[in-house]
Amino acid sequence: MDHALANIHILTYALESGIPCRILDSYNKIYLVNNKLTLYKDKVYGKYVSLIPLTTTVEGLTLTGFKYPLSDYCLSIGKSLGISNELMQNSATIELRNGILIVIESKDSL
Repeated sequence: MDHALANIHILTYALESGIPCRILDSYNKIYLVNNKLTLYKDKVYGKYVSLIPLTTTVEGLTLTGFKYPLSDYCLSIGKSLGISNELMQNSATIELRNGILIVIESKDSL
């Protein structure tokens, strides 16, 4: 677990440099977001999309096209509100004003 957490934190170097970088295994695709992102249902790695704050807070979080939408929400460390959401439309958008989100696209089984 220590290596997994460290590797997620290392993704910040790529994000700050504008280099697309992901951690990928059989069940998960993990990456960081600090601005707007559009996901497409036919390209998402699995059924579920989880959003976890990497920074203390993620401000202005707006989710559209998801089963559980949000509007201008402040998501802080320790809250599980962003876990296991699902795309309900062909595309869904994640927008945030400030902070960094860990995005995990996951599937339950192969």
